[in-house]
Amino acid sequence: MKVNFFIIKSKSENSNIYVRFTDSKRIDQKTKTDLFVKFDNWSKIKQQVKNNIDTPERDKINSTLRKIENYLVEQFNTDTIEQKYFSSTWLNEQIKNFFGRADKKELHTIYFIDWIQKFINESPMRLYQGVPVKKRTIQHYVTTKYKLDNYEKHFNTKLRFQDIGLEFYRNFLFYCQNIEKINNNTIGGYVTNLKKWCKIIDIEGLPINQQYRHSEFSTISNKTKDVYITESEINTVFNHDFSYSERLENVRDNFIIGLRTGLRISDFMQLKKINIIDGNIEIETAKTSYPVVIPLHQQIKEILQKRNGNLPNQISDAKFNEYVKEVCKEAGFIEMVEGAKMINKKDDKDFFPNIAIISKNKNRKEFGTYPKHELITSHTCRRSFASNLYGNLPNMTIMAITGHKTESQFLKYIKISPKENAQKLKNHWDKENIE
Repeated sequence: MKVNFFIIKSKSENSNIYVRFTDSKRIDQKTKTDLFVKFDNWSKIKQQVKNNIDTPERDKINSTLRKIENYLVEQFNTDTIEQKYFSSTWLNEQIKNFFGRADKKELHTIYFIDWIQKFINESPMRLYQGVPVKKRTIQHYVTTKYKLDNYEKHFNTKLRFQDIGLEFYRNFLFYCQNIEKINNNTIGGYVTNLKKWCKIIDIEGLPINQQYRHSEFSTISNKTKDVYITESEINTVFNHDFSYSERLENVRDNFIIGLRTGLRISDFMQLKKINIIDGNIEIETAKTSYPVVIPLHQQIKEILQKRNGNLPNQISDAKFNEYVKEVCKEAGFIEMVEGAKMINKKDDKDFFPNIAIISKNKNRKEFGTYPKHELITSHTCRRSFASNLYGNLPNMTIMAITGHKTESQFLKYIKISPKENAQKLKNHWDKENIE
């Protein structure tokens, strides 16, 4: 194969530089590069701009011509290996792609975020493992794209497929950690989406930077310091008298249902009478479409009996997370513990280096020592359920209820301290000695 550059003398002072690509009898095409040079400053033999002072941008032009040559050879080899059809416009399309020239409808074939937007638009029609993509998953795609939008604004750039390499990865981590002040677990979720998109782009045959496969281009995370409440503390909440406040009693009852089922708030807040069948709760979880069957705990039975067979009133996630802290404070969970909670940094003028690009949501997770009731959220239900049953039932039995597909995922929810594990072992040995 050959790549040649030449010019055709025209009436104007500057001539367009053409490129010709030939490979035996399969392809012989030429097209304009839209790079211009004065006719007398072009070297026909060297196929580049002459080294003289009349063309101060000569080095940039000559360097670009070499990059075009390498790009065309690489694309030709890729398309040959993948047995793609070489149309009569192949060369013209490659030059357009190289320079990022495209019609508005074709931007997704060149620019990373334009491709992502197209992917998001089509996600409601996509299937994942045979079922439609969840709205929550699509929302996470939107959030990741929004961070990339902010990244482009901050660095004053527009990302192309070729840019998504290790340098971008390092810059993106720096941006998220130091400009937006996002914690590593959240950033890890963004990176998971980035890698997924790169893989799909690669499958589609678009020129994604192969460095996305590098081991360094990986998700990151922090060890979490999430709290859970023990069996004794659950009983304290259940037995506390909230008759003076219908609001707090309703939240307490919902809290107990979450603690005794291990369901996500998106599931236990949507429970209805029809989900209670023959003494069991039967539900298909909203996030994973995983069917679970959970026997009614005695405390849930008492809640239903108290409410004449009805479940507590449903409230929003935000209201639940606000009120459940009040419930736990009233129950006496005021000891100081290590953990993390969301704090709105909107009034902290020195927190964000570039406030102009930060989203309206300025809540950021901060680690520290807080009264325990301030750290209780809807997630505490699921973690407490798994932690309290851990060691008392086989992991696979607990996972069948929580819906965790792998033991590694399940163990992330276990919040038992080393001292508590030691006490469990001591109790086991004491029991053996008695027997």
